[in-house]
Amino acid sequence: MAQFSMRVLVVKRSKGQSVIASAAYRAGEKLWDERQGIAHDFRHKSTGVEHKEMLFPDTAPAWVRGIDREAFWNAVDASELRKDAQTARDLRIMIPREIPVAERVPLVRDFVIRNFVSKGMVADVCWHNTTASDGLEQPHCHVLLSMRPLSDEGFGPKSRHEYIPDPSGQTHKDGRPVMIESNPDSWNSAHYYERCREGWEQTANAALERVGSAARIDRRSLLERGLARMPEPALRLAFHLKELRGVMQTRWGTFQMARHYRAVEARAGAVFRVLDGPATLSVLAPREAGSAPDAPERAPPRQHESPAQKVERFIAWFERQIERLSPAAPAQAHTRAHGAPAPERGSPRSPPTPDMER
Repeated sequence: MAQFSMRVLVVKRSKGQSVIASAAYRAGEKLWDERQGIAHDFRHKSTGVEHKEMLFPDTAPAWVRGIDREAFWNAVDASELRKDAQTARDLRIMIPREIPVAERVPLVRDFVIRNFVSKGMVADVCWHNTTASDGLEQPHCHVLLSMRPLSDEGFGPKSRHEYIPDPSGQTHKDGRPVMIESNPDSWNSAHYYERCREGWEQTANAALERVGSAARIDRRSLLERGLARMPEPALRLAFHLKELRGVMQTRWGTFQMARHYRAVEARAGAVFRVLDGPATLSVLAPREAGSAPDAPERAPPRQHESPAQKVERFIAWFERQIERLSPAAPAQAHTRAHGAPAPERGSPRSPPTPDMER
């Protein structure tokens, strides 16, 4: 089923966003940010990028002829001096999957040129194809648009509009005049982007008709179309987290097991440091006069051991700890106290599996 989706966002410095990072992410490239002095590397995201290109107006000045993606967006970023500047407009367009792969690039290119590039904008277009929530392909494209027209010296002033009273004299119920946009063709006009949405609807439906598909897209809401059904919410992150409970259970069990063995290793290391460390002064110094005559003698320092002997001693110590923690240890100790022969020591218990952890 073909669906309409056309989202318009603005890249804002006030939200900590960078136009260089946005361009690098959408193109799956590594771009250097001259203003921040860092590199934005998204080459690991390039698997879903099918095609990318820069589109310039026919009247573009000579300084942008042949310019690459990194140099252009750094020039855009340098032209904005405010710390809360809006540096670019991000347009995301869903392409109906019923349109053949070979026709998707020229279809979007023609739409972007007619609606944006012909107005004087520079468009950085990247075609992506990912997996949708139903398991099928999700072709779409990202269009990064400049917000200032090109000039011979760099960039010109932004195309703006003001809100003025309706010239026809329309008013609200309380008598206030209805305010409308003074320039409906400005690049930031809501009316302008509504016309762009209508243009993409007509462009995509014409392409679907050419390929013989009965599917059509409609930019209107279900209420505007007279359909009495609830809209399906977009899954987005929920689609990727649908198996979160099972994944977290497995990882939490693995974490507990690793933390347990890390604690055992730390305790064993502390014991070895005490046994293998230099003798204290209280052990080496002769007994002073007046000291208690019944003070127990301390054990002599352990002789130097080879690495193999240390390993054997650690294994023996570890087996003793396992035997001491075993549920059968009290019963065995009672049997040995009454003179019964001690049973042979069994193999150590296997470590707990993640499924056993709670």
